[in-house]
Amino acid sequence: MPRPSRRVRLRDVAEHAGVSVGSASQAFSRPELVSEDVRKRVLASAQALGYAGPDPAARRLRLGAAGALGLIFSERLRYQFTDPASPVFLAGLAEGMEGSGLGLLLVPDSRFRDATASTVREAAVDGFVIYSAVRNDPRVEAALARHLPVVTVDQPRDLPTPFVGIDDRAGARTAASYLRELGHARVGVLSFVTALDPAGTLGLFLSTERLAGYREGLEEAWDEDLVRSCRPNAVEPARVGALELLQADTRPTAILAMSDVLARGALQAAADLGVAVPGELSIVGFDDSPAATLGTPALTTVAQPHAEKGRVAAEWLVDAIESGQPLPDDRRLILPTELVVRDSTAPPKAQS
Repeated sequence: MPRPSRRVRLRDVAEHAGVSVGSASQAFSRPELVSEDVRKRVLASAQALGYAGPDPAARRLRLGAAGALGLIFSERLRYQFTDPASPVFLAGLAEGMEGSGLGLLLVPDSRFRDATASTVREAAVDGFVIYSAVRNDPRVEAALARHLPVVTVDQPRDLPTPFVGIDDRAGARTAASYLRELGHARVGVLSFVTALDPAGTLGLFLSTERLAGYREGLEEAWDEDLVRSCRPNAVEPARVGALELLQADTRPTAILAMSDVLARGALQAAADLGVAVPGELSIVGFDDSPAATLGTPALTTVAQPHAEKGRVAAEWLVDAIESGQPLPDDRRLILPTELVVRDSTAPPKAQS
């Protein structure tokens, strides 16, 4: 088809089809409002003239909308595609956005948080999802300053926004109580870090809550000296931490891991040392991500609804954007967790 000498406009299509500009516009955006004959004539004229459709940028300008959501999350971009739980959350987010016509802008963490905050301030979005970010993150402050709809997932928990998450302390307490009831009296912990700087200003609420839950569930079996911090949330730091625990003079008979990824590191450490799981060592993860059933033995873990978090957060934002109504800051949804018992746990082996 010859390239038009000038840009074809919707008005040209309407004139060619013999309909009003309004009818031509509805044939593209609201086809249920025009007859089948009008719709076919408009589409045929558009094809004949080389018209690709209404300019999305112009439409967004008319509506005062950017056509996208921003997702602020706590790790680097590559992590979101390698951590087993993150794609599940993203799938839920996509489900909640389905039919909205909105795109998704990812705003990952960076060593240069202040520079990334500028990206947040300038981002062409209609709202933000804050996903498991640290306290006092300048990206979060920049998002709140935009006065757009914002939903927080997991953390921080003290923001003036709607919140979707779980009771991390209760989930961790259930896992620890289960090990204590099995008879384990010496239990190691593979933890996320509780703060990202010496002053503790970039705190991780999720870590402190799960540690508190482990402490409550283990009761007298709790031992601060058996806690190892792992950064990042990856197999290798967890393997190193677990090796430390298992090579001690008196090694633990069980390990609680704050994620299934950290639990996989503990499984690798046990394999390195020839420690049988669950015969000599029980391991409990957290998340019930796809990683929980990939290895041998299958992992006992605390299941949480990652996809549901993403779906709810997206639906709340889409509703607010489409209705033009502000989200209530006090809206909170605490989703349930469940201990899923598989093959990585058993009563401790009797000491001879």
